[in-house]
Amino acid sequence: MLDLNPFEIKAEIARIFTELEGVKDFENYEVHYRNLDMQSDKTIISKLLLKEINTQSNQNLLKFLLIRYCVQDELIDKLWNIIKNNITSNQAKIFALDLLRDIDANWSYDDCGQYLDNPDELVDSDTRKILDSAIANPEVQIDFLDFLSSLPDTDKVVLLQSLGDDYSKDELANMLVPVFLSMPDTEAGKKALELLGNSKSQLAYHALNSALETADESLIPAIKKNISILKLSGIREDNTKEFYKNILKDSKPYKFCITYPDGHGNQAVIISRINKQGKVQFVAIVIDDYKGIRDCFGFNEISKFECNAIIERFYRGQRAIDAEPSVLKAILTKAEKLSAMPYEYVCWKNIISDIDIAPLKLNYEIKKLTNKEFDNILQSDFTDFWFLNSRYSDEFEEFLKLLDKPEDFEKLIEENLEKVFYPDEYQVWSNRILNVSLLKHLAGDEKCAQSLYCLYNDKEFKRELFKNILRKSIYEYYFSQKDEEKVRAIEEMWVK
Repeated sequence: MLDLNPFEIKAEIARIFTELEGVKDFENYEVHYRNLDMQSDKTIISKLLLKEINTQSNQNLLKFLLIRYCVQDELIDKLWNIIKNNITSNQAKIFALDLLRDIDANWSYDDCGQYLDNPDELVDSDTRKILDSAIANPEVQIDFLDFLSSLPDTDKVVLLQSLGDDYSKDELANMLVPVFLSMPDTEAGKKALELLGNSKSQLAYHALNSALETADESLIPAIKKNISILKLSGIREDNTKEFYKNILKDSKPYKFCITYPDGHGNQAVIISRINKQGKVQFVAIVIDDYKGIRDCFGFNEISKFECNAIIERFYRGQRAIDAEPSVLKAILTKAEKLSAMPYEYVCWKNIISDIDIAPLKLNYEIKKLTNKEFDNILQSDFTDFWFLNSRYSDEFEEFLKLLDKPEDFEKLIEENLEKVFYPDEYQVWSNRILNVSLLKHLAGDEKCAQSLYCLYNDKEFKRELFKNILRKSIYEYYFSQKDEEKVRAIEEMWVK
């Protein structure tokens, strides 16, 4: 192709901006840059692009093209000239400063602020950029919430009010929802609730309606009041799923897996998505059947190799079950209802907003377990971690005190079983059995899944299971105490 003249280059630039309007992943549209890439002299391209600073609304694409076609050192010099020029608009200076941050490690606010007519505009621009990018990048959202959490309570409220005064709609609600859901009883949480009501955001409408299912009774009137305020502002439909479908349209579910619950009900969950470039959004979550979502961390963009390496380290040899995204989302949704969620999880859960929730139902026939089927359950891999440690509960600590007396272990277990597995604890463990039945079904082990389903409905064998858990707990207790004599005696009595 022949070199284009400046008018043709200008037309080519205009065509790119028109055809890539609304596009975010500019790297995926290489065909559109072919004509400019083939120009032997990129100087004209650079000059014409710099002229677009004051007129072009798509500043992200403009930054991309400037970095693509300008020599970096020359571009840095030109950007500094824009900043120092007295007749340059503040808008152009803010654009130049923003781009400098990406390509020049030596810049600072202190050096640049003196050249701005209104330095506060730069701070405002930074805040808006954070709010915008946080919708698609949970790491940015969490950085803000980490900062918020580090502040004294009074300053938290002041910062939230400042955001509410200056911003609205989805960008604001995206930041406020995790504040409210993770700390609903605090002053910051209550301020976030108030601001959500005035945000005119569909995200706020969805979050507040969902919160009605799990919120403390004392918060229900305030939540309903703010839902009414949203309705009066015109927000009457929950379009959150469609909103996030659009955000997530360039990626798809990747690895979804979960472990069996251990003796404390802990399960390790992985959810992830992969985009067209092979980059992975990765989230690791710990849940239990007492408090629901316990902990969460994630990375917004890592390689497939890094993802696999983290999963291997995360599970540490435990068996993980691959699960359909819709099933795992149902498990997480159930866990969400047990207590307030960490804000990290509230942010990361948005990456599965486009996934439907599958019903968690098993349709096995209930029948009487045989002794052999029950023994097979006791030998299953998931029972390896089904024992109680010395800090498990007050009731189990009291039971351990009885072990110091020279009494028969079986008699102690029989007399204290209902004290350790009191009604609420009994129900937690019963549900845990049902949970494992579902996981065995997902793993394709239908025989074990059905046996566990029958065990869930069998009080006699369930009692035997709990007795076995106490036996194993006694063994683990003496093993941790390094009491070799007791360990040998127990092995002789129960193991052999």
